[in-house]
Amino acid sequence: MFSTSQLDAYLERIGLARPKRLTADALARIHRAHIDTVPYENLEIQLGRPIRLEKGALFEKIVAGRRGGFCYEQNHTLALALEAVGFEVRRVLGGVARAVEGDGNWFNHLPLIVRAGRGEYLVDAGLGVGFRDPLPLREGSHRVGAFNFGLWRIDDDAGLWRCSIDPRVQDLSFDFETSARSVEEFAPKCRELSTSPDSPFVKTLTVQRPGSAATTVLRARTLTVFDPTLPEGKSVHLVEDHGEFAELLGGRFGLALSEEDMEVLWERACEQHERRLAEDAEKAPSAS
Repeated sequence: MFSTSQLDAYLERIGLARPKRLTADALARIHRAHIDTVPYENLEIQLGRPIRLEKGALFEKIVAGRRGGFCYEQNHTLALALEAVGFEVRRVLGGVARAVEGDGNWFNHLPLIVRAGRGEYLVDAGLGVGFRDPLPLREGSHRVGAFNFGLWRIDDDAGLWRCSIDPRVQDLSFDFETSARSVEEFAPKCRELSTSPDSPFVKTLTVQRPGSAATTVLRARTLTVFDPTLPEGKSVHLVEDHGEFAELLGGRFGLALSEEDMEVLWERACEQHERRLAEDAEKAPSAS
């Protein structure tokens, strides 16, 4: 868990005072504030830098450095803070898209189960298109703001569950177990996903933030806002230039980046956008 001084700095980062009681409401406030402040992003991967899951490294990057991270970084940081507050936290085995891609996807996600009050909650700041509030660990549909999420058991004996994301945002689910795991067990998969040329985190720059009314997703140069109140449920915008890109990352997402890093990331985004256009052109049916 974080030390007292680290916890104080974390709470300052997300704009909260330390809760006086370990209630479900207190858990929800921390979860919301974390998601609202710490965006899901893979920019260190795009810059070719290693992902480190040690407590000190996460504190320096996400808290002191005012950055975000992808699932392992996000949820382990949140777990360290929640434990320091006094919550009982379990890091559990997760597999995004296991339902369609199989058991090879185990360990590609690190969700949390947290006890608050008399119940347990699925806690997850590491999806990018996930839920802003923790989900009570009970079967059924759970409404969070404008979006719907599903939870159901798929193997009682193994303690295996599935969580589905609102399909208006992304047709996606992840499976998870309920028994505790150590963060070290996730290190090999984290290394693979952050370094392999085949990894989507290596192939495409992304910064994302789920909200109660809308979910914002930047992939390369394409900014998509999923909002059920819009005519098509979303708006799509192509980031025009480096200035708009820098303002988006630094302003809208609140990320602290050097000018040099911003230049490199913009080049990556442009390369990825052009590659996607070329791939789409190859897939398009011939006019003849």
